[in-house]
Amino acid sequence: MTVDERSAPAAKRPADAFAATVSFRVATAADVPALVPMINETYLRAAWLLPAPRATAELLTGEVADTATRVIVAEVQAALAGCVRVRLHGDGAWFGLLAAALSFQGRGLASLLIAEAEALARLEGCDSMRLDCAEELGLPPYYASLGYDIESREENAYFKHKGPITRIVMNKAL
Repeated sequence: MTVDERSAPAAKRPADAFAATVSFRVATAADVPALVPMINETYLRAAWLLPAPRATAELLTGEVADTATRVIVAEVQAALAGCVRVRLHGDGAWFGLLAAALSFQGRGLASLLIAEAEALARLEGCDSMRLDCAEELGLPPYYASLGYDIESREENAYFKHKGPITRIVMNKAL
């Protein structure tokens, strides 16, 4: 086990009181200016491996406009708390761009966002959810604690010309 794997604990179950304050909706173009800095702030700790910025207004505007993509926004008392992107592909879906605002981290918000992404995928008729991540970030144990299994492992992969990384694809039946 590497140091990175130890730094990614099992998914935190949110307190019922906190979960009750979280609401979800699909993002619109009007959300892009607030989402971009929140996503980039979330991904700063991974900048040593994944190039910054993680999101741009152009990229996110395209994601929001894409009919096969949904960007789910989490809000707590009208404050932007986080987001996750879901791409629909036939009978399966992929999630990514999972981000929680720093002030909401450590409360189980990521687990709630993933559950919401899975629920949306089921509603869209998808029977599986996939994700990909860099093994070096130590996230596979976190996703495994949410029921995801490793589907493939690709060594010497690159992300936006930065690498090499070990790309892990994980999946979960819905």
